Amino acid sequence: MANQFIQMAVFSGTYSKAGNSKLGRVGVINRQAGSTCPGASDECAAFCYAKKGFYLMYGHQKRYGESTLQLPAKLPKFVRIHASGDFDSVEYIEFWIETAIAHPDTRFWAYTRSWNIPELLPALETLRALPNVQLFGSTDTSMPEPPEGWRIAYLETDTRFRGMECLEQNGKMPNCKECGYCFKKEKGNVKFNLH
Repeated sequence: MANQFIQMAVFSGTYSKAGNSKLGRVGVINRQAGSTCPGASDECAAFCYAKKGFYLMYGHQKRYGESTLQLPAKLPKFVRIHASGDFDSVEYIEFWIETAIAHPDTRFWAYTRSWNIPELLPALETLRALPNVQLFGSTDTSMPEPPEGWRIAYLETDTRFRGMECLEQNGKMPNCKECGYCFKKEKGNVKFNLH
């Protein structure tokens, strides 16, 4: 039987096709929070949901850092890049550009603070421009807003917010997959509660 996983490059992280209760049944990538987050602000580091709760149970964060990311040869219809972690190098972003191009029928979405790292921004702009990728620039009150044209992910504490509140978090949708706002739409910002 042929190997069901493809290895395009060597990066840390894990892939799951099961999603979780918040996301719904979608593909999800997890990387170690903090060590892969070069654009994190002090506020982000202090309130990072991926450094507490479920993400600390059973050594998940340690496993994300020690595992080698392997993707299946066939990806599901929707993939959330980084429920934990972020884009930490040009090479890693290029890996996602190649992956998205190779899987045109998959819709990818991610929230990143790495837009705030000048050497990563050009590659992120290339990834963001792909027709099957929705990339949000995450920000908080200690950071500027992402470059013009980016969809923005705000925290509830940010008075600059304009857009829509996360429907999953306010109980109006059962999960991200059912909502689809972040990965099916091409415009519009979103606000997340601290959790």
